[in-house]
Amino acid sequence: MFPAGREDSVRFSKGREGIGLLIGVATLLSAFLPNSMFLLLLCLLSFGMARELGKALGIPEVSYLAPLVLVLAVLGVELGIAGVLLLAFLFAYIRWSLDCLSKAVLVLIYAGFLPIYLYMVKSQSSWELIKLVFFAYTVDTASYYAGKLFGRRALAVRLSPKKTWEGLAGGMLGGMLFFYLINKPIPLAVPLVLIALAGDLFKSFIKRQVGIKDFSNLLGEHGGLVDRFDSVLFVAVFWKII
Repeated sequence: MFPAGREDSVRFSKGREGIGLLIGVATLLSAFLPNSMFLLLLCLLSFGMARELGKALGIPEVSYLAPLVLVLAVLGVELGIAGVLLLAFLFAYIRWSLDCLSKAVLVLIYAGFLPIYLYMVKSQSSWELIKLVFFAYTVDTASYYAGKLFGRRALAVRLSPKKTWEGLAGGMLGGMLFFYLINKPIPLAVPLVLIALAGDLFKSFIKRQVGIKDFSNLLGEHGGLVDRFDSVLFVAVFWKII
């Protein structure tokens, strides 16, 4: 028998790993969908993330515009950027609030525009998409357990008190090992790990600003869609470069 606290910790860990496994299986299956079906799936993801972000920022209605930005971006990156600006301005005009403009731009870029890079990678190769997603998850998992087991020195107290330098080191080792296993140049893992960290810290910054722990409980211990896909979205922007 475990002590009460230890038992809760084990249950939490098993729940986290179980949901993580389900997400991994879903990623494998979605990577081999036809591009049209994958785009539809991305639109659902875009809407879900925009809903979480919009709700946190007090503008949940903007979530209906995010999939439109994604579709425009598929037609052309320039169209996607133009869509962000035009739709954000239109939304702010309807709400008659300058504050809504900056919030709408944030939501539409994050949840509407960034997913286009997942589509680009998928169009290039289904296996590249799988590598991208599992790289981000490997870094996240290695950082989590390294920080949990060895974490002593805080990395960014104001943004994320639980982030530690030891966790970053674990994530770096995990990312480099992953690149070794998939036969990619190991040094290129270093900037991508830092980019994944930037995505995580940016998400934490938003949560600290609005005073929430997670964007939702949709994925149980993993939080919401934004909590789970933060690093994936940031890494995707740079993945094609490597």
